[in-house]
Amino acid sequence: MKQLFIGIDLGSSGIRVEVYDIEGNLVAMGKESIHNQTCEEWLRALEASVPNIVKECTDCEKHVSVTSTSGTLIGVNRYGEVIHGPIMYYERIDEWYEKIKNYSSIKKLNEKGVKIDQTSPPVKILKLKIEHHDIYSNVHWFISPTTYLLYKLYYDEGEIWEDVYMDYTNALKFGIDITSSPPTWFYPLYDELGIDADKLPKLAPVGEAIGIAKSRFAEKIGLKNARLYQGLTDGNAAAIAGGAIDIGDINMYIGTTTVPKIVVDRIVTHPALYYHIHPIKGYLAGSATGFTGAFLSWYSEKVLGMPLDKASEYVEKVKAGSEYMFFPYGDRGPTYNPLLEPAITGIKISDEPREILLGRFIRSIMLGITLLENYFIELFRELFSIDTNCVNLTGGGTKSKIWNKIRASVYGKKIIVHGDLVGTGVIIPLLIRNRFYSSIDEVKRMFLKPIDTVEPDEALVEVYRPYKDAFIRRWLKLQDLYRA
Repeated sequence: MKQLFIGIDLGSSGIRVEVYDIEGNLVAMGKESIHNQTCEEWLRALEASVPNIVKECTDCEKHVSVTSTSGTLIGVNRYGEVIHGPIMYYERIDEWYEKIKNYSSIKKLNEKGVKIDQTSPPVKILKLKIEHHDIYSNVHWFISPTTYLLYKLYYDEGEIWEDVYMDYTNALKFGIDITSSPPTWFYPLYDELGIDADKLPKLAPVGEAIGIAKSRFAEKIGLKNARLYQGLTDGNAAAIAGGAIDIGDINMYIGTTTVPKIVVDRIVTHPALYYHIHPIKGYLAGSATGFTGAFLSWYSEKVLGMPLDKASEYVEKVKAGSEYMFFPYGDRGPTYNPLLEPAITGIKISDEPREILLGRFIRSIMLGITLLENYFIELFRELFSIDTNCVNLTGGGTKSKIWNKIRASVYGKKIIVHGDLVGTGVIIPLLIRNRFYSSIDEVKRMFLKPIDTVEPDEALVEVYRPYKDAFIRRWLKLQDLYRA
């Protein structure tokens, strides 16, 4: 029987469905934009994005898993009907966080490598309980978007969602102890917040089998009787799709934000980092920055008045070393300081063609984002005594060849580009956990297929060396400017 492996990627702006065969070949792909953040809109977009082969291949054995945004919160009743949210991962609850940020449980959880901040689900649940207790009381499960989609396929309409599990990676920002074996909910947090822990699902490893899809919605989109597996967060899926599988592997996901991750065998606490259980072995240490790629696109389209791909054509005309110093948002990793807004410094009046000036602004922003990426690479080396000779890249921000050359030269390392498809990162854990292949190396050989390799340019390495030394020092000094 022909087998199809289907990875569903629910992002903040759209859904993409990737279909692979057992040899790791991309058979089909569909995508659909999301116009608002509601579960109804997500389901509509999912139905529209499922490729025809999924519906037409009625005798195929289908294997399905899901990835979605990390930290987004949904509250459902006992029938899986949404009664609260989704509250997106980027929505902040500052006033309630300020009241609880010094709780002992939050500090203890931070020592275990898991951060609770203004965007974390427990803070949003607390706000709901205090301000809308009637809604809170009717919530049966607080879950992630990944969990919602999987169990929407599993349980039929009107059926009680009796037995619900959430994977370790999506549960992380809800507050789990990843140092215990197996990982467990960190109950002291929920006790101190006064939140009912029985509203949390059970926990499960990424890739663990859930069961057979039997809902009418599953039948409607061609997934009736498909085998469902626990999913993972988009950052973790991107990391795995980008080669972060063995200890020491680094992946840099470059999209709306930047998500650096490294596979490690131990937890070393640091304010800039949080940890996930790696779906295969060890831990994924990483962070998530504020808007990086989103700022670059906004600046090009709204300030310069041209599409980013057009503005990027001017980048190669700019002399390396003539860039301004760009500093990204600092509201998320590594500084977690909401005072740090983006800034461009060192601007000089010059009598140059407009194309050169436009290109310099774009190249400066690219360089600033790259310097931020390099900060994390250096931090990984310092904390874990790992000095890898290459860095894996994934995401939409990897398409520019000149930017990738800048990256390799700033890093001083070879970069391996894996593109912006994350479906393999959804599928690889279930393949390994359920023994579709005899070894991890065989899975890697079949499903990891880089699209480009870029070596450092030695001349650029020397040009950008001074930028690396000054970047973080000056970035932190901006705090004083914004406080003034």
